[in-house]
Amino acid sequence: AAVMSLTKLGPSGWRYFAEEIATGREDYFARSAEHPGRYLGRGAQAMGLAGAEVDALGLERLIGHGTDPRDGAAMGRGFSPDNDNVVAGFGLTFSPPKSVSVLWGTGGEELRIAVVAAHERAVASTLDFLQDHAAFTRRGAGGVFQVDTEGFVAASFLHRTSRAADPQLHTHVLLANKVRAEDGRWLSLDGRELYEHQKAAGMLYRSALRAELTASLKVAWTPVDDNGIAEIQGVPKVLVETWSTRRHEVESLGAELVASRESELGRELSGGERARCLQLAAYRSRAPKLEAETPTEVLVARWREEAASFGQAPEYWLSRVLGQARTSTPEDRKALVHLAIARLEETRATWGRSDVTEVLTTLVTGANADELRTRVEQAADEVLADHRVCSLAAPLPAEPPEALRRRDQMSAIERHGATRYTTEATLLSEARVLDAVAKGRNARVGLVPERTLELVLSGSMFGADQQRALRELLTGGEQVALLVGPAGAGKSRALGAAREAWDAAGYRPIGLAPSAIAARVLSDEAGLCSDTLARFLLDVENGRRTLGPRDVIVLDEATMTRTDDLERLVTHTAQVGCKLVLVGDPQQLGAVGPGGLFATLVGDHGAS
Repeated sequence: AAVMSLTKLGPSGWRYFAEEIATGREDYFARSAEHPGRYLGRGAQAMGLAGAEVDALGLERLIGHGTDPRDGAAMGRGFSPDNDNVVAGFGLTFSPPKSVSVLWGTGGEELRIAVVAAHERAVASTLDFLQDHAAFTRRGAGGVFQVDTEGFVAASFLHRTSRAADPQLHTHVLLANKVRAEDGRWLSLDGRELYEHQKAAGMLYRSALRAELTASLKVAWTPVDDNGIAEIQGVPKVLVETWSTRRHEVESLGAELVASRESELGRELSGGERARCLQLAAYRSRAPKLEAETPTEVLVARWREEAASFGQAPEYWLSRVLGQARTSTPEDRKALVHLAIARLEETRATWGRSDVTEVLTTLVTGANADELRTRVEQAADEVLADHRVCSLAAPLPAEPPEALRRRDQMSAIERHGATRYTTEATLLSEARVLDAVAKGRNARVGLVPERTLELVLSGSMFGADQQRALRELLTGGEQVALLVGPAGAGKSRALGAAREAWDAAGYRPIGLAPSAIAARVLSDEAGLCSDTLARFLLDVENGRRTLGPRDVIVLDEATMTRTDDLERLVTHTAQVGCKLVLVGDPQQLGAVGPGGLFATLVGDHGAS
């Protein structure tokens, strides 16, 4: 995945790395002289630790007790290694695309050295990015001030295989939850920024690695997708697939967990929910590491022999991989900024600087990792300064004194990564929807006679709240009505009763949902003839479907609907004077694209 993995570590986490990693059970180089674990980070550099070799005792002191790894001296408030309620640190994992590991695992010594060097430079550059954007601490009552620090105190471990003993180069970085503020005090890391920049860092690492390998080995890449993933061209797919055993296991179990959860909820999962299912799959599919003590040369010989058994001996394809990169021309900066804004506008209603970074890592190139990072940062500045982009940050009541400004020139009372941005076009789209809803409040459409309503209610077992909601929905007359229906609240039964009432009153109720799964559930449980919103809009705009004033459109999962799609739907229904019912839960995770307008509508106009 493009996302750099990020996990919290308890004080006992050092045992896992010291006993399982450093002893070889996790197959780390930490035990050998080839690639021992090393301290790194600007905080470690300030302590004089950077580059020093990691040993078990030092790791126990740093992660297990929160003390100086050299002599156990205090680093602020310490903690007990038995208290796992304490966050002692954070574990980051940087993994290259599988084709990179295949190249490393089947190449000669010189090639392997070049791949490892590129990987380590990409990791180092990404850590610099994180130290610029996520190495803060908090001061003051309730941690109200976010302030600068010296940087991370971290330990890194290079790893060469997956749990299935396939070639899988990757690096674990352990960040101590200890950072030194500018006044010399040791305090806890403000972990909020790590999570805010997690995906951006993962995508930046991939982009930096591409820059390094293109420069050193002249490899060419497949097109970069929206998640920042690309593979080296020419590396045999059969080897990539064969040596992705661990990934296939996780994906298979993850797909089962996703399907099960979607069946329970009756809708497609959001990106965050799917990620949690995949993380759970990763934990459940863990197995003991293999080849713990095997020298790298022995593993490489075995992998080369295995490749040959598939008819893919390296000598047959390496020449088609190395030296294939073509000279690239620098991107046109104006065009780059325009394209980045367009992508952000298409996929998000609001976004932060980290989101801008994610998009730019798929567009920007550089001669090496550091140059690429610099160009991404410069382009991000230009995107946020563009006249089409609007900051949603509230103005400060007064200009803060210099003493309350961080190095990023923001006030210490503002979170570094919290500012949200949008575009003028998105704001105009939202305004048109809000205006249409306000204008249709007294439209008197979709009204059901009182007698019909009473017949439907008398034949049901609804509680007082559900009866009130149905009465408001069927007799309110608004052109756009809002129905809040959290999971388990009887939404489907209520919509089924509303359908009966509209049918009896001579209306044609039509169900819509953002996904095919949700549309099918709406049809099965509420009896509404349903379709996906995308297909419905396409049919209306192509003249294959005609709307009239006796139609009632019910859009389920409205919180998952993109603002631009919602605007199109509101426009079409308003033009013909039919009723539109938006159903959703404002507490639910929002749309994949630019969405989140449902919560604003509920706040402004109320809901049944």
